[in-house]
Amino acid sequence: MSEQGEITDLLRAKDQVLMAAWTLPNDGALSEDQRRQAMKNFESYIQRNKVTLDQVVRELGSPRKTTIMDLVAGIFRQTSDDHVRKLNLWVEQHARRQAASIDDSFVETRVAQAFLTVARLVRENGTMGLVVGPTGIGKSRCAQAVADTYVGSVYLRIINGLHHPAGLTHALAVRLGVRDLRAMTRTDHYQTHLERVIGALRDSGRLLLLDEAQKLTDAALELLRDLHDSTGVPILLIGVRDLHERIMRSVGPDHGQTYSRFDVIHHLSQGKDIYSGGKPLFTVEEIRQLYQQAPIRLSPDAVNYLQGVANELGHGSLRRCKTLLRNAVRRARKRQQLGDDDRVTVTADDLAWVEARLRQESAEQDAATERRKRAVEGIAT
Repeated sequence: MSEQGEITDLLRAKDQVLMAAWTLPNDGALSEDQRRQAMKNFESYIQRNKVTLDQVVRELGSPRKTTIMDLVAGIFRQTSDDHVRKLNLWVEQHARRQAASIDDSFVETRVAQAFLTVARLVRENGTMGLVVGPTGIGKSRCAQAVADTYVGSVYLRIINGLHHPAGLTHALAVRLGVRDLRAMTRTDHYQTHLERVIGALRDSGRLLLLDEAQKLTDAALELLRDLHDSTGVPILLIGVRDLHERIMRSVGPDHGQTYSRFDVIHHLSQGKDIYSGGKPLFTVEEIRQLYQQAPIRLSPDAVNYLQGVANELGHGSLRRCKTLLRNAVRRARKRQQLGDDDRVTVTADDLAWVEARLRQESAEQDAATERRKRAVEGIAT
Protein backbone atom coordinates (compact mmCIF):
# COMPACT_ATOMS: atom_id res chain seq x y z
CA MET A 1 0.00 0.00 0.00
CA SER A 2 1.23 3.52 -0.83
CA GLU A 3 2.01 6.08 1.86
CA GLN A 4 -0.97 8.13 0.67
CA GLY A 5 -3.21 5.09 1.04
CA GLU A 6 -1.96 4.50 4.58
CA ILE A 7 -2.72 8.10 5.53
CA THR A 8 -6.23 7.82 4.07
CA ASP A 9 -6.88 4.60 6.00
CA LEU A 10 -5.58 6.19 9.21
CA LEU A 11 -7.92 9.16 8.87
CA ARG A 12 -10.86 6.89 8.13
CA ALA A 13 -10.06 4.77 11.16
CA LYS A 14 -9.98 7.83 13.42
CA ASP A 15 -13.35 8.99 12.03
CA GLN A 16 -14.98 5.59 11.87
CA VAL A 17 -17.76 6.64 14.26
CA LEU A 18 -19.88 8.77 11.95
CA MET A 19 -21.57 11.90 13.25
CA ALA A 20 -23.82 12.74 10.32
CA ALA A 21 -22.86 10.87 7.15
CA TRP A 22 -24.57 7.77 5.78
CA THR A 23 -22.57 4.54 6.02
CA LEU A 24 -21.22 3.69 2.57
CA PRO A 25 -18.60 1.18 1.43
CA ASN A 26 -15.32 2.79 0.39
CA ASP A 27 -14.98 0.75 -2.79
CA GLY A 28 -17.17 -0.90 -5.40
CA ALA A 29 -20.44 0.07 -6.98
CA LEU A 30 -23.19 1.47 -4.78
CA SER A 31 -26.65 0.03 -4.81
CA GLU A 32 -29.63 2.13 -5.81
CA ASP A 33 -30.83 2.11 -2.21
CA GLN A 34 -27.41 3.28 -0.89
CA ARG A 35 -27.35 6.17 -3.35
CA ARG A 36 -30.87 7.30 -2.46
CA GLN A 37 -30.33 6.99 1.29
CA ALA A 38 -27.05 8.95 1.16
CA MET A 39 -28.58 11.72 -0.93
CA LYS A 40 -31.69 11.85 1.24
CA ASN A 41 -29.39 12.24 4.26
CA PHE A 42 -27.40 14.94 2.41
CA GLU A 43 -30.55 16.90 1.54
CA SER A 44 -31.86 16.64 5.10
CA TYR A 45 -28.48 17.75 6.52
CA ILE A 46 -28.11 20.91 4.43
CA GLN A 47 -31.71 21.92 5.13
CA ARG A 48 -31.29 21.35 8.86
CA ASN A 49 -28.05 23.33 8.96
CA LYS A 50 -29.20 26.02 6.48
CA VAL A 51 -26.39 25.33 4.02
CA THR A 52 -27.00 26.23 0.37
CA LEU A 53 -25.90 24.17 -2.62
CA ASP A 54 -23.78 27.14 -3.70
CA GLN A 55 -21.86 26.87 -0.41
CA VAL A 56 -21.32 23.14 -0.94
CA VAL A 57 -20.02 23.70 -4.49
CA ARG A 58 -17.74 26.50 -3.26
CA GLU A 59 -16.20 24.17 -0.67
CA LEU A 60 -15.85 21.12 -2.91
CA GLY A 61 -15.22 22.57 -6.36
CA SER A 62 -17.17 19.68 -7.90
CA PRO A 63 -19.69 18.29 -8.70
CA ARG A 64 -21.56 21.19 -10.23
CA LYS A 65 -24.76 22.52 -8.70
CA THR A 66 -26.91 21.05 -11.46
CA THR A 67 -25.32 17.64 -10.92
CA ILE A 68 -26.06 17.78 -7.18
CA MET A 69 -29.67 18.75 -7.92
CA ASP A 70 -29.99 15.69 -10.19
CA LEU A 71 -28.52 13.43 -7.51
CA VAL A 72 -30.92 14.77 -4.88
CA ALA A 73 -33.78 14.17 -7.33
CA GLY A 74 -32.67 10.55 -7.73
CA ILE A 75 -31.16 10.90 -11.21
CA PHE A 76 -27.99 8.78 -11.24
CA ARG A 77 -25.46 8.32 -14.04
CA GLN A 78 -22.25 6.38 -14.62
CA THR A 79 -20.10 8.71 -12.51
CA SER A 80 -22.72 9.24 -9.80
CA ASP A 81 -21.13 6.93 -7.23
CA ASP A 82 -18.01 9.13 -6.97
CA HIS A 83 -20.19 12.22 -6.51
CA VAL A 84 -22.41 10.52 -3.93
CA ARG A 85 -19.38 9.42 -1.89
CA LYS A 86 -17.89 12.91 -2.12
CA LEU A 87 -21.09 14.60 -0.92
CA ASN A 88 -21.55 12.01 1.82
CA LEU A 89 -17.99 12.64 3.02
CA TRP A 90 -18.63 16.41 2.93
CA VAL A 91 -21.60 15.93 5.29
CA GLU A 92 -19.38 14.19 7.83
CA GLN A 93 -16.54 16.71 7.58
CA HIS A 94 -18.93 19.66 7.86
CA ALA A 95 -20.58 18.11 10.93
CA ARG A 96 -17.20 17.62 12.60
CA ARG A 97 -16.17 21.22 11.88
CA GLN A 98 -19.42 22.42 13.40
CA ALA A 99 -18.93 20.26 16.50
CA ALA A 100 -15.39 21.62 16.98
CA SER A 101 -16.24 25.26 16.34
CA ILE A 102 -16.15 27.94 19.01
CA ASP A 103 -18.87 30.58 18.90
CA ASP A 104 -17.46 33.74 17.32
CA SER A 105 -20.09 36.11 18.64
CA PHE A 106 -19.03 39.61 19.61
CA VAL A 107 -17.97 40.12 23.23
CA GLU A 108 -17.43 43.67 24.46
CA THR A 109 -13.98 43.36 25.98
CA ARG A 110 -11.93 46.32 27.19
CA VAL A 111 -10.19 46.31 23.80
CA ALA A 112 -13.57 46.36 22.07
CA GLN A 113 -14.81 49.20 24.27
CA ALA A 114 -11.78 51.32 23.34
CA PHE A 115 -12.25 50.53 19.65
CA LEU A 116 -15.97 51.39 19.71
CA THR A 117 -15.26 54.66 21.51
CA VAL A 118 -12.79 55.74 18.82
CA ALA A 119 -15.23 54.76 16.05
CA ARG A 120 -18.02 56.77 17.70
CA LEU A 121 -15.82 59.85 18.06
CA VAL A 122 -14.60 59.63 14.46
CA ARG A 123 -18.15 59.31 13.18
CA GLU A 124 -19.66 62.01 15.36
CA ASN A 125 -16.84 64.49 14.66
CA GLY A 126 -16.67 63.70 10.94
CA THR A 127 -12.91 63.30 11.09
CA MET A 128 -10.20 60.73 10.36
CA GLY A 129 -9.15 58.23 12.99
CA LEU A 130 -6.52 55.55 13.47
CA VAL A 131 -6.68 52.42 15.62
CA VAL A 132 -3.56 50.25 15.83
CA GLY A 133 -2.83 47.06 17.71
CA PRO A 134 -1.20 43.64 17.37
CA THR A 135 -2.77 41.02 15.13
CA GLY A 136 -5.38 38.66 16.48
CA ILE A 137 -6.82 40.81 19.29
CA GLY A 138 -10.20 41.34 17.66
CA LYS A 139 -9.77 44.52 15.59
CA SER A 140 -11.55 43.11 12.54
CA ARG A 141 -14.39 41.75 14.66
CA CYS A 142 -14.84 45.21 16.21
CA ALA A 143 -14.73 46.89 12.79
CA GLN A 144 -17.47 44.61 11.50
CA ALA A 145 -19.56 45.29 14.61
CA VAL A 146 -19.20 49.03 14.00
CA ALA A 147 -20.21 48.61 10.36
CA ASP A 148 -23.29 46.65 11.46
CA THR A 149 -24.17 49.29 14.07
CA TYR A 150 -23.89 52.45 11.97
CA VAL A 151 -26.24 52.21 9.01
CA GLY A 152 -24.57 53.12 5.72
CA SER A 153 -21.04 52.35 6.90
CA VAL A 154 -18.63 50.93 4.33
CA TYR A 155 -16.26 48.22 5.60
CA LEU A 156 -13.34 47.34 3.33
CA ARG A 157 -10.53 44.94 4.12
CA ILE A 158 -7.34 45.81 2.25
CA ILE A 159 -6.09 42.79 0.34
CA ASN A 160 -3.66 42.46 -2.56
CA GLY A 161 -4.85 44.61 -5.42
CA LEU A 162 -6.60 47.16 -3.20
CA HIS A 163 -3.47 48.66 -1.69
CA HIS A 164 -2.87 51.25 -4.43
CA PRO A 165 -5.10 54.22 -5.43
CA ALA A 166 -6.66 52.61 -8.52
CA GLY A 167 -7.53 49.34 -6.76
CA LEU A 168 -8.85 51.13 -3.68
CA THR A 169 -11.00 53.49 -5.74
CA HIS A 170 -12.43 50.64 -7.80
CA ALA A 171 -13.28 48.64 -4.65
CA LEU A 172 -15.04 51.65 -3.12
CA ALA A 173 -16.97 52.20 -6.35
CA VAL A 174 -18.15 48.58 -6.20
CA ARG A 175 -19.18 48.83 -2.53
CA LEU A 176 -21.02 52.09 -3.15
CA GLY A 177 -22.75 50.72 -6.24
CA VAL A 178 -21.35 53.37 -8.59
CA ARG A 179 -18.92 51.31 -10.67
CA ASP A 180 -18.91 52.27 -14.35
CA LEU A 181 -18.61 49.04 -16.35
CA ARG A 182 -17.69 50.96 -19.50
CA ALA A 183 -14.78 52.59 -17.67
CA MET A 184 -13.03 49.25 -17.34
CA THR A 185 -12.03 49.43 -20.99
CA ARG A 186 -10.99 53.07 -20.92
CA THR A 187 -7.63 54.54 -19.96
CA ASP A 188 -9.29 57.06 -17.64
CA HIS A 189 -11.26 54.49 -15.62
CA TYR A 190 -9.47 55.46 -12.38
CA GLN A 191 -10.56 59.10 -12.68
CA THR A 192 -14.08 58.04 -13.67
CA HIS A 193 -14.46 55.85 -10.59
CA LEU A 194 -12.91 58.47 -8.32
CA GLU A 195 -15.41 61.08 -9.48
CA ARG A 196 -18.29 58.69 -8.89
CA VAL A 197 -17.03 57.73 -5.44
CA ILE A 198 -16.67 61.39 -4.44
CA GLY A 199 -20.16 62.13 -5.77
CA ALA A 200 -21.68 59.24 -3.81
CA LEU A 201 -19.94 60.15 -0.54
CA ARG A 202 -20.09 63.95 -0.57
CA ASP A 203 -22.02 65.24 2.48
CA SER A 204 -23.33 61.71 3.17
CA GLY A 205 -21.64 61.33 6.58
CA ARG A 206 -21.09 57.61 5.85
CA LEU A 207 -18.32 56.06 7.90
CA LEU A 208 -15.52 54.36 5.94
CA LEU A 209 -13.68 51.58 7.78
CA LEU A 210 -10.40 50.43 6.18
CA ASP A 211 -9.12 47.21 7.82
CA GLU A 212 -5.52 45.95 7.36
CA ALA A 213 -4.72 49.56 6.39
CA GLN A 214 -0.97 49.04 6.94
CA LYS A 215 -0.97 47.45 3.47
CA LEU A 216 -1.95 50.74 1.81
CA THR A 217 0.75 52.54 -0.17
CA ASP A 218 1.64 56.13 0.70
CA ALA A 219 -0.20 57.24 -2.44
CA ALA A 220 -3.33 55.40 -1.27
CA LEU A 221 -3.13 57.10 2.14
CA GLU A 222 -2.94 60.45 0.39
CA LEU A 223 -5.97 59.48 -1.67
CA LEU A 224 -7.95 58.85 1.53
CA ARG A 225 -6.88 62.23 2.85
CA ASP A 226 -8.11 63.89 -0.35
CA LEU A 227 -11.32 61.84 -0.21
CA HIS A 228 -11.97 63.05 3.33
CA ASP A 229 -11.27 66.67 2.34
CA SER A 230 -13.53 66.45 -0.73
CA THR A 231 -16.50 64.69 0.85
CA GLY A 232 -16.33 65.35 4.59
CA VAL A 233 -16.94 61.67 5.39
CA PRO A 234 -15.39 60.18 8.54
CA ILE A 235 -12.67 57.60 7.84
CA LEU A 236 -11.29 55.08 10.34
CA LEU A 237 -8.10 53.18 9.52
CA ILE A 238 -7.39 49.93 11.36
CA GLY A 239 -3.94 48.34 11.31
CA VAL A 240 -0.79 47.41 13.19
CA ARG A 241 1.65 49.75 14.91
CA ASP A 242 3.78 50.12 11.75
CA LEU A 243 1.01 52.16 10.16
CA HIS A 244 1.22 54.87 12.83
CA GLU A 245 5.00 54.97 12.53
CA ARG A 246 4.75 55.38 8.74
CA ILE A 247 2.33 58.28 9.03
CA MET A 248 4.48 59.90 11.73
CA ARG A 249 7.55 59.81 9.46
CA SER A 250 5.89 62.32 7.14
CA VAL A 251 5.55 64.94 9.89
CA GLY A 252 7.67 68.05 9.38
CA PRO A 253 7.46 71.83 8.84
CA ASP A 254 6.63 71.37 5.18
CA HIS A 255 4.81 68.03 5.38
CA GLY A 256 2.43 66.23 7.71
CA GLN A 257 -0.73 66.97 5.72
CA THR A 258 -1.91 63.37 6.14
CA TYR A 259 -0.99 63.06 9.82
CA SER A 260 -2.72 66.36 10.64
CA ARG A 261 -6.05 64.94 9.44
CA PHE A 262 -6.05 62.26 12.13
CA ASP A 263 -7.82 63.85 15.09
CA VAL A 264 -8.25 60.53 16.92
CA ILE A 265 -5.36 58.04 17.27
CA HIS A 266 -5.50 55.15 19.69
CA HIS A 267 -3.11 52.29 20.44
CA LEU A 268 -4.99 49.28 21.74
CA SER A 269 -1.83 48.16 23.55
CA GLN A 270 1.31 49.88 24.72
CA GLY A 271 3.59 47.12 23.47
CA LYS A 272 3.81 45.33 26.83
CA ASP A 273 2.35 41.98 27.70
CA ILE A 274 0.93 40.79 31.00
CA TYR A 275 4.23 39.17 32.04
CA SER A 276 6.23 42.36 31.45
CA GLY A 277 4.31 44.49 33.88
CA GLY A 278 1.83 45.83 31.35
CA LYS A 279 -1.90 46.10 31.88
CA PRO A 280 -3.51 42.96 30.44
CA LEU A 281 -5.47 43.47 27.24
CA PHE A 282 -7.95 40.81 28.30
CA THR A 283 -9.15 40.04 31.81
CA VAL A 284 -9.96 36.62 33.24
CA GLU A 285 -13.68 37.37 33.06
CA GLU A 286 -13.42 38.41 29.40
CA ILE A 287 -11.66 35.14 28.58
CA ARG A 288 -14.51 33.24 30.24
CA GLN A 289 -17.09 35.19 28.24
CA LEU A 290 -15.23 34.54 25.02
CA TYR A 291 -14.55 30.83 25.36
CA GLN A 292 -16.65 29.17 28.09
CA GLN A 293 -19.66 28.13 26.05
CA ALA A 294 -21.87 25.12 26.66
CA PRO A 295 -20.99 22.31 26.54
CA ILE A 296 -17.39 23.52 27.04
CA ARG A 297 -16.30 24.38 30.58
CA LEU A 298 -12.90 25.86 31.44
CA SER A 299 -11.12 24.96 34.64
CA PRO A 300 -9.69 27.97 36.53
CA ASP A 301 -6.14 27.14 35.40
CA ALA A 302 -7.35 26.82 31.79
CA VAL A 303 -8.79 30.35 31.99
CA ASN A 304 -5.42 31.59 33.27
CA TYR A 305 -3.62 29.72 30.50
CA LEU A 306 -5.76 31.27 27.76
CA GLN A 307 -5.39 34.70 29.32
CA GLY A 308 -1.63 34.27 29.11
CA VAL A 309 -1.87 33.35 25.42
CA ALA A 310 -4.16 36.28 24.62
CA ASN A 311 -1.97 38.81 26.41
CA GLU A 312 1.48 37.71 25.25
CA LEU A 313 1.92 40.21 22.44
CA GLY A 314 3.68 38.96 19.36
CA HIS A 315 3.23 35.29 20.31
CA GLY A 316 -0.42 34.94 21.24
CA SER A 317 -3.80 36.34 20.32
CA LEU A 318 -7.51 35.65 20.58
CA ARG A 319 -7.19 33.82 17.28
CA ARG A 320 -4.55 31.52 18.74
CA CYS A 321 -6.69 30.95 21.85
CA LYS A 322 -9.48 29.75 19.63
CA THR A 323 -7.21 27.30 17.78
CA LEU A 324 -5.75 25.93 20.99
CA LEU A 325 -9.15 25.51 22.62
CA ARG A 326 -10.68 23.79 19.60
CA ASN A 327 -7.96 21.13 19.69
CA ALA A 328 -7.86 20.95 23.49
CA VAL A 329 -11.58 20.16 23.53
CA ARG A 330 -10.91 17.14 21.32
CA ARG A 331 -8.09 16.05 23.60
CA ALA A 332 -10.20 16.51 26.74
CA ARG A 333 -13.09 14.51 25.26
CA LYS A 334 -10.77 11.67 24.35
CA ARG A 335 -9.07 11.77 27.76
CA GLN A 336 -12.40 11.71 29.59
CA GLN A 337 -14.02 9.26 27.11
CA LEU A 338 -16.86 11.66 26.34
CA GLY A 339 -19.12 11.99 23.32
CA ASP A 340 -19.21 14.99 21.00
CA ASP A 341 -22.28 16.47 22.70
CA ASP A 342 -21.30 15.74 26.31
CA ARG A 343 -20.29 18.49 28.71
CA VAL A 344 -16.50 18.65 28.85
CA THR A 345 -14.00 20.43 31.11
CA VAL A 346 -10.79 21.67 29.53
CA THR A 347 -7.75 22.11 31.78
CA ALA A 348 -4.41 23.90 31.46
CA ASP A 349 -2.84 20.45 30.93
CA ASP A 350 -5.02 19.94 27.86
CA LEU A 351 -4.05 23.34 26.45
CA ALA A 352 -0.34 22.89 27.15
CA TRP A 353 -0.40 19.40 25.63
CA VAL A 354 -1.96 20.78 22.44
CA GLU A 355 0.28 23.85 22.22
CA ALA A 356 3.42 21.74 22.59
CA ARG A 357 2.33 19.62 19.63
CA LEU A 358 1.13 22.39 17.35
CA ARG A 359 4.46 24.21 17.69
CA GLN A 360 7.33 21.83 18.21
CA GLU A 361 10.29 24.22 18.35
CA SER A 362 12.15 23.95 21.66
CA ALA A 363 11.41 27.57 22.55
CA GLU A 364 7.68 27.01 22.00
CA GLN A 365 7.81 23.83 24.09
CA ASP A 366 9.41 25.78 26.93
CA ALA A 367 6.84 28.56 26.54
CA ALA A 368 3.96 26.10 26.86
CA THR A 369 5.50 24.56 29.98
CA GLU A 370 6.11 27.96 31.55
CA ARG A 371 2.59 29.14 30.67
CA ARG A 372 1.07 26.06 32.34
CA LYS A 373 3.20 26.68 35.45
CA ARG A 374 2.02 30.30 35.68
CA ALA A 375 -1.59 29.25 35.13
CA VAL A 376 -1.48 26.79 38.02
CA GLU A 377 0.42 29.21 40.27
CA GLY A 378 -2.24 31.83 39.55
CA ILE A 379 -4.87 29.53 41.04
CA ALA A 380 -2.72 28.80 44.09
CA THR A 381 -2.31 32.50 44.88
